[in-house]
Amino acid sequence: MTEPGRYCPLSYRTQAADLASLPAVCAETAYIVGGLYGNSAALQAILDMAATEHPPPVLVFNGDFNWFNADSTVFRQINRQVLAHYALLGNVEAELVEPQPGAGCGCAYPAFVDEAVVTRSNQIMARLQTVAAEHPDIIAALAILPRQQRLDIAGLGIGVVHGDPDSLAGWGLGIEAMPPPGVTPAPIAAWFAEADVRVLASSHTCVAYAQRFTVSGQSCAVFNNGAAGMPNFRHDPRVVITRISRTPAPFAPLYACRIGALHCEAIAVEWAQPEWLLEFERLWPEGSPAWQSYRERIVNGPHHRLERANRLLYGQNPHIRS
Repeated sequence: MTEPGRYCPLSYRTQAADLASLPAVCAETAYIVGGLYGNSAALQAILDMAATEHPPPVLVFNGDFNWFNADSTVFRQINRQVLAHYALLGNVEAELVEPQPGAGCGCAYPAFVDEAVVTRSNQIMARLQTVAAEHPDIIAALAILPRQQRLDIAGLGIGVVHGDPDSLAGWGLGIEAMPPPGVTPAPIAAWFAEADVRVLASSHTCVAYAQRFTVSGQSCAVFNNGAAGMPNFRHDPRVVITRISRTPAPFAPLYACRIGALHCEAIAVEWAQPEWLLEFERLWPEGSPAWQSYRERIVNGPHHRLERANRLLYGQNPHIRS
């Protein structure tokens, strides 16, 4: 039997073709905010950034906006703010709504993730489920969230998922699953074609990157924002979101590309890290599961570099239509 935390329930299964038939949310600009992880300070910083844009962007929280918020007041605050916008079910929310036997945290961690990390994630989930049970109205609101979202910007389709087009907790859009830049494997081409989109935006795997692909002679891209609630690069405290728009951002992106008329950008967001760290350590003191798994990343960032994340500069072909 597959151990908890590495198992992907059948209820998590999705299809790329479903994205093609979803009614699209039309927008001028969208922020894709994946992996907020219950970080109230990062959420406020993202909302403040959105308020500087005119017209205001559509915000899509593509799952796992809960995680560290294992406190009744903070849990309610995070969910009320997020649910005022578009939101998708992540594996965290799925396991809060209806815990699946043997799923644990629902992360479906692959073999390269250390067993201790998996165990601690299951422990974090168990505590969060206890808090969530105090808020049946929030659970009811989470229960009706979709697993995928289709956006239309500048007449082009964008598919927003939590994991990958085949699974809520899929790792197929993680950087570890990516081919060398300039290569488009058949399964990735099929996802774009079946979903009828030019961009796939995800998070779940918690490692930020972007990469171009060529499908039927057209340029497409995957943008994985890593985490909107934790640092994404070593010694860089900023969180990352994906911005997709008709127009370029009024602030410098970390990396960006044009896909047809779309400006697709990874945006770093400064947030009140020192202040929120106090809240994190109040909820998850030294030695607790979240402290062991995440405090080092929150303070110093992961062992991930910007040059590894920016996979957009390779394999460009002048004969490919943007």
